[in-house]
Amino acid sequence: MHDKKHLLVLALAACSGSAVAATNPTDARTNAMGGAAVAAGDYLSAGFHNPALAALDPDSAFGVVFPYLGAEVRDPDELLDNLDDISDAYDNNDLTAAQQAMRNAQGDQAHLDAGVGAAVGIPTGSISATLFTSGIIEGAVLPDIKDSDITTPSINPSSTATIVAVGVGELGVALASNVEIAGQRIAVGVSPKLQRITTYNYGVSVDSYDTDDWDDSRYREEDNGFNIDVGAVWQTGPYRVGLAGKNLISNDVDTVTSSTTGHSFTYEVGPQFTLGSAFVSDFVTIAGDIDLNKSKGFKGTLNIDDDTQFFRIGAEFDAFGHAQLRTGYRADMKDNVEDAFTLGLGLSPFGVVNVDIAASIIDSNSYGGSAQLAFTF
Repeated sequence: MHDKKHLLVLALAACSGSAVAATNPTDARTNAMGGAAVAAGDYLSAGFHNPALAALDPDSAFGVVFPYLGAEVRDPDELLDNLDDISDAYDNNDLTAAQQAMRNAQGDQAHLDAGVGAAVGIPTGSISATLFTSGIIEGAVLPDIKDSDITTPSINPSSTATIVAVGVGELGVALASNVEIAGQRIAVGVSPKLQRITTYNYGVSVDSYDTDDWDDSRYREEDNGFNIDVGAVWQTGPYRVGLAGKNLISNDVDTVTSSTTGHSFTYEVGPQFTLGSAFVSDFVTIAGDIDLNKSKGFKGTLNIDDDTQFFRIGAEFDAFGHAQLRTGYRADMKDNVEDAFTLGLGLSPFGVVNVDIAASIIDSNSYGGSAQLAFTF
């Protein structure tokens, strides 16, 4: 458990310290609603989900989100603890304990996401703008346990452990406006953005595994670039249908090759299209999103089960604008990420200060949470 908490802290520190941002950034309100936001999000979250959202509330006040913090660890088989046990066993010259810990770790994987973000919304009657920056570190812990180390443990094991991770930094602006087509209101938007992609490939012998070292410069590569998101939302009364396309410019970024394991990876940034719908009223919001194509993530000499394609649903119940209760559900149609139930609470006294918290419920060894603070003037 200590190792998991330590890895969460390290990931958040990497996000904030290197100003990286996310391929799929989010916010606490959306997290509580299962991640459904393409049609149900607000103008302050436009840069994270759908740039067209910036124009849906042209009469809203100037707003600021600062900060957003969130993290999720998925370790159903307690891999992080088992790797820590392996390292401790070798430190104590206990080959029997190392043998058992390697047997427990063989074939398992653990995954972690952690993020930070901020936004400034400037809604107007013509072209609305939301400035945004956001950050996520997406990582996987991958053991490569050899059968020989389990059957005949050695003081010099051939088994290895790898932490492969990516941070994608984004700084951009969502620009949107409302147009009328055949008497129907449609908000359209575009988000040009700068990206910095940082990859990490920490590969060591299992007896040397230490999460303190994973983000050292020896294991890191960086790439800078430009990308663009687009989106549209059709609205009639309380009903909305939205479509968002993120990262329309493809970019593949290679990691370093580990001198210990020989493993290398490529992180694939590519277009991600999501369709969403929502019913939005003063007292209740019900929303659903579905990814129209898969997100590819890492490919490499070790298999990483990180292709995803999500279906998300969520609901929000509003008590006269002063408090909100939220819940949702998220499922990966590729079956690489465990299903999650989500819930959260929002407090917005006087409509000036907004505090949102969210939690994801996955299993006893996999959990997540997020929080954000926003102001409207």
